[in-house]
Amino acid sequence: MKIGLAEVNVTPPLGMQIPGYGPKSRHATGVKDELFAKAMVIESGEAVLAFIVIDILSLELDSSDRIRNRVHAYTGIPAEQVMVSCTHTHTGPPRPLDEAALAYYPTLEEKSADAAILAYGKREEAKIGCGRGNEDSVAFNRRFFMKNGGLLTNPGVLNPNIDRPEGPIDPEVLVVRIDNAQGEPLGIVSNYAVHTDCVGGTEYSGDYPAFISRTIKQLYGESVVSLFFQGACGNINHIDVLGRHDPKIIPHRVRMGNILGREIAKVRDKTSSDSSEVVLSAASRFVSVSERALREHEVEWAHSTLAALRDVPDDELSGRQAMEKARAEQRLESIRQPLGSRDYEIQVAAIGDLAVVALPAEIFVEFGLEIKEKSPYPYTIINELSNGSGNGYVCTPEAYDRGGYEPTGTKFAEEAGGLFVGAALELLNELHGRSH
Repeated sequence: MKIGLAEVNVTPPLGMQIPGYGPKSRHATGVKDELFAKAMVIESGEAVLAFIVIDILSLELDSSDRIRNRVHAYTGIPAEQVMVSCTHTHTGPPRPLDEAALAYYPTLEEKSADAAILAYGKREEAKIGCGRGNEDSVAFNRRFFMKNGGLLTNPGVLNPNIDRPEGPIDPEVLVVRIDNAQGEPLGIVSNYAVHTDCVGGTEYSGDYPAFISRTIKQLYGESVVSLFFQGACGNINHIDVLGRHDPKIIPHRVRMGNILGREIAKVRDKTSSDSSEVVLSAASRFVSVSERALREHEVEWAHSTLAALRDVPDDELSGRQAMEKARAEQRLESIRQPLGSRDYEIQVAAIGDLAVVALPAEIFVEFGLEIKEKSPYPYTIINELSNGSGNGYVCTPEAYDRGGYEPTGTKFAEEAGGLFVGAALELLNELHGRSH
């Protein structure tokens, strides 16, 4: 077995719009952490797989396709055996919406592909091992039942009206140890589910995965690549409503990156890298999903929201008001259009006893937990925002009844999550059946 890893700096020029908080102007003024595209290429027998992770909020289908095609052109790896995903940082590159951003995207796409091309060129004899840890102090379900019977997303720290969280978290920390033939560390793959939305402001940052990488490099050397796969975190973030951490003392991204980085290192050091040959396989399936028809009360909310904000100038809107106005306008525009549909790719890659499940969009944690529970593989990584899905939430059916922020979108029909889980489990069982 041969493995290569590489990381390429993709930090955009200053002045670009940082996405993640709706339409409010937020142009980059500095760099907290450089942004990267990172890649791992693994070869065993006749099979080769490539994994690319980009420090970016989301990626559209055309960009993902161009990245995969460039990797194929330079390495021969079939595009369907290349997985492209996002860390979902909210302080990363712009969306391709204006002239400056459109000029940057060819460079972003080429460098992201180049990470895999460089990793392919750096392949060397390697060994791997998988392990799991547990960390439940940095992730929180952000949807809460309130004492008045309603439900709110992020109701505020120490809000006395909070009753209880709506759902679970996924505390599992999955780790893949990658060593060279002499047992020296080449890289560490990790997977955890919590939103990369801990920074804010107008400086580029890779959020807490950047500090995971910093911890890994401090412990094992600057050449060791930390590849982070974002788990199913659509309804999971870092806000502890009990107020047990003051970010003014230690910023969230630092604290979380250090805690997770140390847990990852602990698991890595307890895991033996004794597999020098593994069975590699990959498969994908496209699932057709329609857009969501709005409910009557959602249309009424849009009309009332726009009426309430009609006399407020755009430059005087708060961040929340700007997001609500944009959401209301999008809702009213959507009801004037016929419901569209799109095919979304569900991809599964197997590396011996490990499966990586690439899912579209921002997936509620319940779906990730279901896939893990039913997976035939001992280790299953959930890798959301993969293969050009764009952004948007895939919610549980119950969430649409209860409300909150996440179900406000219209991109995914209410049955989307079940369809994605079903396709993922079919692929997992299909690949597992081939190799066992």
